[in-house]
Amino acid sequence: MRAPVLDLKALQSFVAIVESGSFTAAAKQMNYSQSAISMQLQRLEESLDVALLARTSRQLKPTRAGREALGYAREMLRLNAELRERLSDSEIAGKVRLGLPADFALYLPETLALFAERYPQVEMEVRSELSVTLVKQVTACEIDMAIVTRESSARGGKQLRREPLVWVAAPGSGAYLRRPLPLAVWPQGSCAFRSAATAALDRAGIAWRSAYENQAFGALRATVIAGLAVTVAIPSMVDSELRILQPEEVGLPELPTIDIRLYRSTGRATLAATSLADLIVERVQNIGSYLRDMPALGR
Repeated sequence: MRAPVLDLKALQSFVAIVESGSFTAAAKQMNYSQSAISMQLQRLEESLDVALLARTSRQLKPTRAGREALGYAREMLRLNAELRERLSDSEIAGKVRLGLPADFALYLPETLALFAERYPQVEMEVRSELSVTLVKQVTACEIDMAIVTRESSARGGKQLRREPLVWVAAPGSGAYLRRPLPLAVWPQGSCAFRSAATAALDRAGIAWRSAYENQAFGALRATVIAGLAVTVAIPSMVDSELRILQPEEVGLPELPTIDIRLYRSTGRATLAATSLADLIVERVQNIGSYLRDMPALGR
């Protein structure tokens, strides 16, 4: 004989009774009458053939079987909600345009893959440009959103993360001792990293020169590893082939912090664009996987 299927509404009522501590409060929460709540619990107990609650004149407690059933009930309700949400998500379709700094698309694989898995009907277009260009494209509604780096004093966008800028050189390299200081940096006017570093050097009265310029951090990194120059980065960009220089030890000025921000178009946001923006915020701010998923954010 096939076992009876448990009623999710009855499970929901059972959980509400336990969590609220009374039939009256649960009935109000579920928008049921108290007699309806009692009937839901009675049917659930009959289906399971156990007493789920121990009733006394002063309090209401789950029995041993009730405590065990409570965990299953919560998990079944969670799965029910997850399934509904997943099927609802699959109906989201359209196109979303995301802007990322040069090289940056290589460092968001997990987040972008997760979005593609959740929303298979959404067509995603990723543009790779410098941050200053991407902000202009967002303002002009040419793209839906962009993740960029900005000086902490800059305005606009939603701050996702803040990291300190650091001086970086190759292990054993003495490039930081040379004057003028040889820098491997992004082109002038295109990078918050460069402007922050050169401004700090100017204030400290340290002569510097642009030894190597490129829009790709990979190219700048190769120059630094070769011992030809120093560069600036955020700690999440520094791997075992690079080392962070402590300003007080090498005679270089302290550097400011830098923001990673999400800029969104002022046009009407599609459901697809909103879903991607929410996922980015969730991944960066809440999960703590940012440094693993985005180890080389620059510009």
